[in-house]
Amino acid sequence: EITICSKDKKKFTISKKAARMSKLIRTTIEGDSTCSEIELFHIEGDIVERIVKYMQYHETVRPREIEKPIKSNRMADLVDSFDAKFCEVGQEIMFKLLLAANYMDIKPLLLLMCAKVASLLKGKTPQQIRKTFNIRGDYTPEEEEEVRNEYKNLLG
Repeated sequence: EITICSKDKKKFTISKKAARMSKLIRTTIEGDSTCSEIELFHIEGDIVERIVKYMQYHETVRPREIEKPIKSNRMADLVDSFDAKFCEVGQEIMFKLLLAANYMDIKPLLLLMCAKVASLLKGKTPQQIRKTFNIRGDYTPEEEEEVRNEYKNLLG
């Protein structure tokens, strides 16, 4: 087993086999066979806890490959029930998980969280996307119309 310590000093124990899903942890273990604790200075405890649960589940259950482009904006149509439920989080946690998966180099989790973001974008207009992600529009209505006219052959 190995202990993963979060930014806020919370500790989580996980099998080395499950932890090896993270390339960051795998290379640390391979570089130091006596390593028993990994410190993640950038990741909060609640996020580490979620990631540990993800790695523990996927120690025995291989992550389902996510088709690209995604065919649905319902995660339950794209992944198994554990992963679909894992993704049922607010935007702040979703992006923290995405960043942590990238930092820890956990490719299946990174792909899962990217698919979750894509599912929030699929089939939405730019205005709906702005609203979903609280993005302020940079263009005046006139500038927006100018861009639409300039690229109308691409926008359909």
